Amino acid sequence: MKRCIYLLSYLGVLSSSVLAQPKAVLTAPPVATSLSELVGELRERNPEIQAARYRFDAATKRPSQVGTLPDPKLGLSNFGVGHPVSPLNDSNFAYHGIGITQEIPFPGKLALASEQAKKEADSERQMFEATVRDATARLKVAYFEWASIAKQIEITVRSRDLLQRFEEIARNRYSVGKGIQQEVLKAQVELSSLAQEMELLQQKRATVEAQIQYLLGRDAEAPLGTPAIMKPSPFSADLQSLLSSAQKDSPRVRAQEFLIDSRAVGVERSKKDYRPDFAVGFQWQHTGSNFPDYYMATAEVKLPLYFWRKQRYGAEEAESRLREAKETYRSTRQEIAYMVKEQYLAAKSSERLLSLYESGTIPQATLALDSTTSAYEVGKVDFLTLLNSLTSVLTFEKQYYQELARHEQALARLEPLVGEELTKP
Repeated sequence: MKRCIYLLSYLGVLSSSVLAQPKAVLTAPPVATSLSELVGELRERNPEIQAARYRFDAATKRPSQVGTLPDPKLGLSNFGVGHPVSPLNDSNFAYHGIGITQEIPFPGKLALASEQAKKEADSERQMFEATVRDATARLKVAYFEWASIAKQIEITVRSRDLLQRFEEIARNRYSVGKGIQQEVLKAQVELSSLAQEMELLQQKRATVEAQIQYLLGRDAEAPLGTPAIMKPSPFSADLQSLLSSAQKDSPRVRAQEFLIDSRAVGVERSKKDYRPDFAVGFQWQHTGSNFPDYYMATAEVKLPLYFWRKQRYGAEEAESRLREAKETYRSTRQEIAYMVKEQYLAAKSSERLLSLYESGTIPQATLALDSTTSAYEVGKVDFLTLLNSLTSVLTFEKQYYQELARHEQALARLEPLVGEELTKP
């Protein structure tokens, strides 16, 4: 849309025969804060993302731990006669020993434990990616709302300035008997309405800025700057391709797939718990002077004797957790498919509305304002008609930026669902 179209009509209203415009003071435009800068800062500072990163990092340390043999046990022994400080402890019947014992799980248990931990780490990696994309989407939604509010404030300020000049025109006309008091009162009512609207917009801007600061992990009073100019992002994907991408590339779906794999390994691991574990030991013993030193080797078997109360329930628990993961996976797929369709329809609806604003509503309202302005200058329409035409143009422009924000927000919400970037940086 060419926003400058209806501005030409302002020149007709503010002709030199009616108003003397002061020269504008040129000021440097405020520095715009780009969305890409905020996204980069978000990934480095957002506490939720950092927590997910550490959670994933911790998960990568598990496979080596659970896949390694239990720590060996070092044992010391003393066999004596009488009490511990008795001189009989130095007799030929006493001995001192040192030994080591190593537990050995049934073959395959450690490998399965390591494999299960790796799958869990893969799931955490996808959850970390999902956290990054979700937080980025929330930031983008807030940023586009921020940009929309900034444009609405700009339009409201422009409307207020113009209405103030209109109100002055109406007062001047009324003072010389060419106008009516109703025109002055109507202009003042519109100015009061704009003041209330400005107050609400300021409150909304402060709220969304606080949300952005929270997502960035900044202090609430840190300067944020101003949003960059918001432009519509091209969107040509069809619903079926988005649904296909969501089922294949969505981090949340991928995380559930790896979790299912992990739980399936857990089921196989629970079956191994019916098998016995082993332990081997070796001890060297030093005896009295009249006897030689000797050693002792031991072998132990840990029997799953209470399997009907322990291992059986462990296997049933693993089966239930696998079924839970499968149902959660199915639910996640259905939820994401619904959300993809919802946001896709919202984006497409916004595209159609934006097209109507650009090619129909705003140009038509602008032409109507031009016509009303010309008619007002020759006395064919009253001031209220002119004021209504102007209000319509300004209202439509505000609605355009609100709809533009909704379009970009729908695309931003789609990004974590389909696992790809859809909005402009």
